[in-house]
Amino acid sequence: MNLRRLLPPARSRSLFLLPVVPAVLAACNKGDAQSTFGTSGPVADTQANLFIFIFWIAVAVFVLVEGALIYSIIRFRRRGSDDSLPDQTHGNNKLEVIWTAIPVLILIAIAIPTVKIIYDQDGPPPDQGPVLDIKVRAHQWWWEVEYPGEDVVTANEIHIPIGQWVNFTMHSDDVIHSFWVPKLAGKMDIVPGDVRQLAMKADEGGMFFGQCAEFCGEAHAKMRFRVKAEEPEAFQDWLDSMRRPPAELVSDDAIAGQKVFTDNCGSCHATNTWQAPGARNERTRLAGLRSAYLDDRNKADGDRTNLIAAPNLTHFGTRDTLGAGLISLTRDNLVEWIADPDDIKEGNRMKELARPYRENTLTSEDVRQLAAYLMELKPVAADAVMEPDDGTAGGTAVERGASTFDSSGCSGCHSTGSDDRLGPGLAGISARQNDDYIRESIINPGAFVVEGFSPVMTETFGDTLSSDELNDLIAYLKTL
Repeated sequence: MNLRRLLPPARSRSLFLLPVVPAVLAACNKGDAQSTFGTSGPVADTQANLFIFIFWIAVAVFVLVEGALIYSIIRFRRRGSDDSLPDQTHGNNKLEVIWTAIPVLILIAIAIPTVKIIYDQDGPPPDQGPVLDIKVRAHQWWWEVEYPGEDVVTANEIHIPIGQWVNFTMHSDDVIHSFWVPKLAGKMDIVPGDVRQLAMKADEGGMFFGQCAEFCGEAHAKMRFRVKAEEPEAFQDWLDSMRRPPAELVSDDAIAGQKVFTDNCGSCHATNTWQAPGARNERTRLAGLRSAYLDDRNKADGDRTNLIAAPNLTHFGTRDTLGAGLISLTRDNLVEWIADPDDIKEGNRMKELARPYRENTLTSEDVRQLAAYLMELKPVAADAVMEPDDGTAGGTAVERGASTFDSSGCSGCHSTGSDDRLGPGLAGISARQNDDYIRESIINPGAFVVEGFSPVMTETFGDTLSSDELNDLIAYLKTL
């Protein structure tokens, strides 16, 4: 055998290595945003060490097997014109036992630490302090984030404190997704109808890149998110800021943009979950959307588009990214996103679902004003608020009811005029129905469903209101 004939010329081999070497070096770069080698937490660190352990075992196996193969090719190659078969040996019991035992021992060596780590990482350690619980729900193609017990709801950007264990409880509403923050923990598939949990801890601060790691549709590669690890004091400040009211709008464009948002975007996107009732009812609204969507499987997808949730935009101006972590949040990027979201993120459903896009009613002036409004959606300074405003104190019953209407998320589904949104318009409701009907519709949303509308409100919606809030809300609705 002439080995030279099997090998390409030296120049061709060099050209082949040109793209390979940079790719290998880039894959091993610890500083890369999604490198699994540069770890920043104990879970990722343990997993990386296990990978390195298995990698060197695999290298040893590769060297031994390839070495034996190359030795056999050279040592037992055909020489000259001798066409006779070499001596045939088989049934060597000692050899067969050896090459059976060695792989068994290798697998045992790999299995022991692997199984131990799987069990060790099944939840946060019970003896390392309090655990922060965060609920994550995956959608095509963005992430809904909730902090239970804190009345904080947000989307696509997750804040966690440094040095504290975090337990993620994860769900999916549509298809299989996979939650992955490479520098903090390995992947966890999120299966519809199932509940998955993943624990992690950040040992250092920073903005960590996250990614859906399971093909979930057209915009899968652009279903990103960020995990911001910060000092516990800074994390608490962020939680507090998410419960403060928005700062007063400054620019004329932002003030005009608020009305554009209410008329065109408010039925899908919430901006009022800084209030505890708003946060609770946002969860109720989203749960109602999920329930109605899943119960309505027999309808065509086009009939169910109004039941698909959209990201929460409360204090949106404080975020670093938009489009589910796709691009930096700047005024220009936001204008471009609102004007044509498909141009930035192919397959996103905003154009498909939002009425202004379907009816082509969104003007360039509307886009500019919307961007100005969203960029100014920030909380007031901490020293500007003496105590949280829950929307129940001060004013007349009608004024308090108007505040409850907004803070409880009613304005996200119902207009105060005659135009229909996700739910029917409420103008003139007191002339059409009596007080008992209105009260029962709030306490028991399934009691009276207007023809042509899907039941979205959950049965527990009335439980989120106190008796005073309920009375004030009815008083306000009667004025419409």
